[in-house]
Amino acid sequence: MGMDGIAVGDFQGLQHLRKQAQEDARKALPEVTKQFEAIFLQSMLKSMRLGQQFLDESSPFKGKYQETFQDMLDGQYASNVANGKGIGLAEMLARQLSQTTNKVSGVSKSGTTESMALIRPEQAQTQLHLSPRLPRPEGDTEHQVVDDFVKSILPYARQAARILGLDPKLLIAQAALETGWGQYIAKDADGSSSHNLFNIKHTGKTGNDAVEVRTTEYVANTPIKTRASFKKYDSVAESFSDYIALLKNNGRYEQALANTGDPHRFVTSLHQAGYATDPLYANKVMSIYQGEELEQALSRNGYIIK
Repeated sequence: MGMDGIAVGDFQGLQHLRKQAQEDARKALPEVTKQFEAIFLQSMLKSMRLGQQFLDESSPFKGKYQETFQDMLDGQYASNVANGKGIGLAEMLARQLSQTTNKVSGVSKSGTTESMALIRPEQAQTQLHLSPRLPRPEGDTEHQVVDDFVKSILPYARQAARILGLDPKLLIAQAALETGWGQYIAKDADGSSSHNLFNIKHTGKTGNDAVEVRTTEYVANTPIKTRASFKKYDSVAESFSDYIALLKNNGRYEQALANTGDPHRFVTSLHQAGYATDPLYANKVMSIYQGEELEQALSRNGYIIK
């Protein structure tokens, strides 16, 4: 089935496209990127229509039926544009994705499988973690970097863990994955640290409480480089406090908080709630949590986590 036969909301067509992508990802790529562009265009049109909520109730352009038909028309507009010359988004995505379609996932030195995540359209404006693929320190320097990182955040991890009911080692493992053992914490233009250990994104108007950095989003199993705003904190303690608030004040993390007694179920629930886009996020955190690297760092520094 060609893209001409798939309109926004045509779930039967999308199911066919999904099957085709599973059978031959490269062949389905042009259609997938056009569908992505169509969804993007419809979302853009919907945002533009928000101004209609301020129309007078008697306006012929306001009403539940008018809004329904307008959504349907916008969907058709989006499909027509995407199926035509488009706005260039589909072409750009196809070019980027085709370069990595045949690449095979590898395994990092720590035993963590490197994979790409699929970012869902509804996640685009949520507080997503976007983990970059980070290099690891080598040799003797590696031990020192890991030791210094563990030593610097352990007191705060313990305090946060008591509040959440978690093993503090799990919080250290998650922060280690997010920041490359503290080496790649987002920094401001002047080089000052954001102290953002969990890569929590900043929403709303940016100011002194945010840093803008180059990061990676994942579309159709392929990394797309972009720029995003992340929160900036005055201290490591504040970063942990905001992480606690993020989990406790968002209903979508309710299941994760119900599983704090089981590290794997907690991280899995966290990922399923939309915290991370990488499908192997839970495995990567658990790889660090259960690995010798963290355990030895704690032992070398005389720390015992109960």
